Amino acid sequence: MNATPENSQQTDNGIYELIASQFSWAPLSVLYQFLESLDTQEYRSMLTALIEKANLNDKVNQQVQAWEQERVNPGRTRLVVKLINHTDLDFEIGEHNLQLNADEQHLTPIFPWDIQALKFDLAYTRRLGSRNKDMFKHFIVFGDKEFGFRFDFGLRVNTSFGVISPTLTPVRTHTLTSIGTSPIQCTTRITRTASEEPYGFTVELTLS
Repeated sequence: MNATPENSQQTDNGIYELIASQFSWAPLSVLYQFLESLDTQEYRSMLTALIEKANLNDKVNQQVQAWEQERVNPGRTRLVVKLINHTDLDFEIGEHNLQLNADEQHLTPIFPWDIQALKFDLAYTRRLGSRNKDMFKHFIVFGDKEFGFRFDFGLRVNTSFGVISPTLTPVRTHTLTSIGTSPIQCTTRITRTASEEPYGFTVELTLS
């Protein structure tokens, strides 16, 4: 039985997805070696795109690490976000409740197959002896009514009073929710936390 054009296209897409899943985060040296072993221009184009994405991923990781190590101004805590878009969709910036001044980073659209790093220096004030307090609770909406998602994030510091000194417990929240009529897969995880005040942290968001 001969394959129909539709079935053939599905088979090709399956091969592409398999290659991408195996090599998307491979070391660049491995990708270059594999690229040189290929004879067809079709697969060379795919591997070239994967190499470009690996280069972008390395660049974003370097930016994330630099922001994590950078000193934060007094009265501020830092949230670093790494966003990975494994889809062919783009997402415009929608509603949010952030208050960004002229000196802070402005939000930019997310492009297909994009990887971005964002940082937010948010207010952190806690008076000595104060009890539980929400330091910040914010949200950002990306996309439109068909394909969209919402990122909610926050930091709460709980205080318990002991005999000698109070104990502070940071509670970090991070949720990523598909909100469009056509669902997309969204995952979020914390990749770094500071053990001392002002309890900055890094979150990785993945769309697929």
